[in-house]
Amino acid sequence: MKIAIITGASSGLGHQYVHTVAKKMPTLDEIWIIARRKDRLVQLAEEMPTQRFRALPYDLTDAESFHKLQGLLDKEKPQVQLLINNAGVLHNGPVASVPIEQQQQMIALNAIAPVMMVNAVLPYMQRHSSIINVASVAGFTPSPNMVVYGATKAFLLFYTKGLHAELRARGIHVLALAPGNMHTALFSATAPGDPADKKSIVDYLPFLDLPKITRRSLTIAKMDCMVYTPRLFYKLYRTLTTLVPASVMTRFSKV
Repeated sequence: MKIAIITGASSGLGHQYVHTVAKKMPTLDEIWIIARRKDRLVQLAEEMPTQRFRALPYDLTDAESFHKLQGLLDKEKPQVQLLINNAGVLHNGPVASVPIEQQQQMIALNAIAPVMMVNAVLPYMQRHSSIINVASVAGFTPSPNMVVYGATKAFLLFYTKGLHAELRARGIHVLALAPGNMHTALFSATAPGDPADKKSIVDYLPFLDLPKITRRSLTIAKMDCMVYTPRLFYKLYRTLTTLVPASVMTRFSKV
């Protein structure tokens, strides 16, 4: 059985990835979609009645979810042709104002969960399979008021680069997608106590086309690229962060 696994599938970028994968990979037997809310997964599956789905209502901050996934993989023994680690959460604001439980949630979902997913799925991947880890331009340089989120995405970028090099000999493609602004629930988060209409630099940056970047990232992953940052503006920002010291960049990257 040939499958793809997509985490954070119920909304935003993950929701779009499900549609794109269903169109671009018609030979898949099933798409396993993972998110916390089963009702949203069922609704998503109903949008594409000709595609077979397996809805897995897992909370990836809970270790028990990975025991369930491991058991399912061991039972079904599928050929995993694609893993997309998209699940993520953002709580922004000064570190002292963000509850520690929310900071722990970001670390668990944005950093630990992708590592756990890869370790669970890798034994079922073969040559020409792909892994896409959804990072962020926030991982390129530290950002005041988004310290923990940026740190988790920096971890994911470094992890993905190392994994790319390690799995290349096995013919498994590994890509870090590092997007900027997207119209998703993730980027509607506001700092604790901030008025809803308070603007930050993020509100003035260009937004990305979700269908376009999902299609393009699937293609780029097969080209054995390591990092994909959509849109020229964010590509230039990525380059700038390699040239300008972090002590300077943090003056301009505050959200």
